[in-house]
Amino acid sequence: MSRDIASIFVDIDAFDPDKFIAHLTPDAKFRFGNADPVTGRAAVKEAVAGFFSTIDGLTHHILNSWDSGDTTIVQIDVEYKRKDGKTVTTPNADILVFDGDLVRDWQIYIDVAPVFAP
Repeated sequence: MSRDIASIFVDIDAFDPDKFIAHLTPDAKFRFGNADPVTGRAAVKEAVAGFFSTIDGLTHHILNSWDSGDTTIVQIDVEYKRKDGKTVTTPNADILVFDGDLVRDWQIYIDVAPVFAP
């Protein structure tokens, strides 16, 4: 990985929306799964905080990463700690488009339904 992708996901795993948005441009576009896209750090922080409130923690296990120009694609298994104490691991792919060291467009392709299944 030529970009420091691992440190970005370590900050996400810290479960702190401020650490998450520190990796974004001020006008970043963000889409998580099938949720509506949001734009700007404040909107991303609100979306991330809202999602974080539905779980008790998460850990990203990076499997592969590919760079092409300003874009990095990351294959990840995400381990979620549910509110009931159980853990669920789901596969996902993230596409991050960088502007320098910050992400200006972040698309997360994941099905979180297993995280909330009974």
